[in-house]
Amino acid sequence: MRPFFVSIATPLIGLMLWLGAGPAVAWGPSGHAAVGAIADQLIAGTPTAKKVRQILGSNLQTAAGWADCARSVESSGGVWSYVKPGTWPSCKLYENPDSQAALIAFVKRNASRCGGFASSVQCRHKSYHFVDLSLGHTAYDPAAPGAGPTDLVHAINASLIVLGGGKSPAPFDLRGQREALRLLTHYLGDLHQPLHVGSIYLDDAGRPLDPATEQEAHDHSNAGGNSIMVGTSKLHGLWDDVSDKLLKQMVSGPGLAEARAVPAARGAMAQWAADWAGESVAQAGKAFKGLKMGAKRNGARGDEWPATATDPDYRQTREVLQHEQLVKAGARLAQMLTTLFP
Repeated sequence: MRPFFVSIATPLIGLMLWLGAGPAVAWGPSGHAAVGAIADQLIAGTPTAKKVRQILGSNLQTAAGWADCARSVESSGGVWSYVKPGTWPSCKLYENPDSQAALIAFVKRNASRCGGFASSVQCRHKSYHFVDLSLGHTAYDPAAPGAGPTDLVHAINASLIVLGGGKSPAPFDLRGQREALRLLTHYLGDLHQPLHVGSIYLDDAGRPLDPATEQEAHDHSNAGGNSIMVGTSKLHGLWDDVSDKLLKQMVSGPGLAEARAVPAARGAMAQWAADWAGESVAQAGKAFKGLKMGAKRNGARGDEWPATATDPDYRQTREVLQHEQLVKAGARLAQMLTTLFP
């Protein structure tokens, strides 16, 4: 792989203005935008950047949030629509007729049922954002409970196939390079959010277990920390949140230099996502170290497990790992694109 040529001229102010409150999904809009912004700078001035601009009509920073905006598409009475425009400031870019039509078309092709209370299984495109591997795993295993044919690793590889000029593999139905690149940009961020790959499964007493079957995983799931409460906050939401200070460090501070130093992936690109998923499972263990889990209780949103941080440095540990993971995500997105479009 040829070296990256980096420009640090990307306007951080523009990035900060683009960001806003967003749905509680991987990294939130600020984290995803940071991944795209890092990759934009790593490929700046190269033929890869020219190809990306040709495909997207924009940059990776802008494209990074598109897949989460698709969560606002629902079906009611057989009619598909983009609901509640204006709810998420980060989706404002796509709240015009043409962009909403593209979001609706993607969801409609990749869903069996998407209503207001649709689960990830019923609304298939939502499952593209995660893998729920038990922390006992040291590598990605597509046959393990929590993994499956519509998981995050498979979604990344489907996007790569379409970007390479191939036909979208079933059960995915991705159309065109623009859609595939928007998805890849987002999914690479998801892959490096530890709680989107590694999951701790808990029994009713709050004790960890390693599910042997898909049913056992379902019965003891906390949805990647969304049902684990640290005070009044979801554990998953705490890990999604990226502070302005951390964002600046990644986009215009030491994070950018660190991204240049991320080692290039080796082997076939079709294996990279699985390799990185295995790495994220290992990192996910750090999210639960220093937490004491309580017994399952009935909360405002259903079953939940209370958790207490026993490590006084837990927040610092979280921010250090967030920084490392987002830097790697941006660098690896750039590596994939440089390989696809040298």
